[in-house]
Amino acid sequence: MLLQTFFALATISSFHLEKPKKVKHVRMIVEYAERHDQDPYELIALALTESNLNPRAVSWAGAVGLFQVMCKYWTKPLGYKTIKQCEKALFDPYTNMKAGVHVLTTYRKRYTHCQGDLAYRCYYAGQGWIKRTGRLRSKIERYENKVRVTREIIRVLYQDFIEGIRADVRAKI
Repeated sequence: MLLQTFFALATISSFHLEKPKKVKHVRMIVEYAERHDQDPYELIALALTESNLNPRAVSWAGAVGLFQVMCKYWTKPLGYKTIKQCEKALFDPYTNMKAGVHVLTTYRKRYTHCQGDLAYRCYYAGQGWIKRTGRLRSKIERYENKVRVTREIIRVLYQDFIEGIRADVRAKI
């Protein structure tokens, strides 16, 4: 089923990563990933899933920016004094990306049920996702699947583009 979904999406979907509105964010994410030993495909997939690479996105729940970070939960861990201060700072795409990576890696480091791709479930629903049942559990699982499929589509459709950016970054280091 996942494979069928992947190929169906790959043939009809393009995320337009080379468009000017998105390319600067893709480049920023790839550069950060390269310098900080992160998977650029994963980070781009997460940002696409969360905001479609829109740095001004705000969700109905109050998540902000490219990576849709919830200041309601992450203000103190990110070093901000107030939610408003956190939200203001996270409208900066670079700051938001760093915060999103922090959230993802924190879950992976702290919780055994947030390892590997299960970290996407934690990113979406917090470390308590494991206790969820029914429709909410299905929604959490669909989110994980969406990020994984998006990551693989990007790997297929945009590998040359992303690897070109990575080569440029390596040449500068």
